[in-house]
Amino acid sequence: MRRFITVLAMLMALWGTDAGAQNLDSMLVRMEENVRYVVADRHNGRKAGSDGEKTVAEYLYSQLEKMGVGMLTPVEGDDFYMAQGADTIHSRNVVGMIEGYDPKLKDEYIVIGAHYDHIGTGMTVQDGESRVQVYPGADDNASGVATLLEVAREISLQHFMFRRSVIIAFFGGNELGTAGSWYFLNRSFPQVEKIVAMINLDMVGRSGRDNRMEVFVAGANRELVGMTRQLSGRALSLAPVYTPVDYVASDHRNFYEKGIPSVLFTTGMHRDYHTVRDTPDKLDYPQMGRLVEYVYAMAQTIADRDERIGKGGADESAGNGKDKVYVPSTVDKMATFLNGGVEKFLERWVYEYIKYPDSAIRNGIRGTVVAEFVVDEKGKVKDVRVVESLEDDIDAQVVKVIGASPKWKPATVAGKPVSVKISVPVEFKLAKSGSFKIKK
Repeated sequence: MRRFITVLAMLMALWGTDAGAQNLDSMLVRMEENVRYVVADRHNGRKAGSDGEKTVAEYLYSQLEKMGVGMLTPVEGDDFYMAQGADTIHSRNVVGMIEGYDPKLKDEYIVIGAHYDHIGTGMTVQDGESRVQVYPGADDNASGVATLLEVAREISLQHFMFRRSVIIAFFGGNELGTAGSWYFLNRSFPQVEKIVAMINLDMVGRSGRDNRMEVFVAGANRELVGMTRQLSGRALSLAPVYTPVDYVASDHRNFYEKGIPSVLFTTGMHRDYHTVRDTPDKLDYPQMGRLVEYVYAMAQTIADRDERIGKGGADESAGNGKDKVYVPSTVDKMATFLNGGVEKFLERWVYEYIKYPDSAIRNGIRGTVVAEFVVDEKGKVKDVRVVESLEDDIDAQVVKVIGASPKWKPATVAGKPVSVKISVPVEFKLAKSGSFKIKK
């Protein structure tokens, strides 16, 4: 922990100096240049298996190599073919490694990943003529690519601060069922059991009221949830909002299904997703730069731990038959509340009926409680418990109100209703206004 605080202080000091400002400016210039290279029309939307995807893969390889990252794949990437029904998926991954310094821990790995492929091109009719249109995919996911390149740069420069090794992975085939990360875990990387955590960057470029920077922790892993809260509570320039909702079907899910603690950073969906309007000018590059700082700090914290992060959250499923409980990433359709998700549940039920205990108000207690509960196959809420506590009276209020919830529409797998475990963050603020109001 002492080493982490030292590194954090160094980063904060650097950000506050003239040299730091110049370095930050240079970073933002590089990020925009990299986004514009990735989305260039000549790459034809970098569809999996295309020449455009290969060209971008070679570019990413060259960028990592210049940073001194040890490359684990050839220049053109780790080329692979996979059968998907009657079709064959063709794509490639670009993977490098920054070796840790600890003789005992350097053979354990933190994977930081972002997919670089997109959906290619389509046809449109203009003035009676058919024309090819390129889907640029600036947010999806050139934003993650540009951010990851800068994370790799910072870790490479400070590699002597990392006890464990860090794998930098640019996955192909994400738009075809996250094929690249599946291939990496099941066919390509021989030491999957040595991966201690995965950090995924997918669609991290937007900002504003509807596109906050959010962090999702797969399976509500308690240690990782606690880590995100500790980091957000420090004087970092970005504090992502913790969300229990897995917005993006992305590569972190394959790692989680292997039992690897996993985190997703994203600014979420928007109307320009998979359209020609997803362009570089709509990205918030300063926010992406702040995310670089946050991801670096998280990776360094994980790398410096004496022990591996435990699973410490909901398993993929538990029990057999009717007692089986799924987690959100493993169901076909998620449980819903009033035709909405967790945010609707918080807005229309929890924050409508929960009360701020007088004892907590007197003592000035505020913060966030993370609660976990099961919505069973009949839509009933049960097994409510607090996994991140704030104060006894507050915790009791959270359990009481969630436990009294009306029925949900249950989750389904293969069209059949199933039980699913859900986690929610309930915020307690000593304020009379805000997005939600808690009764006093």
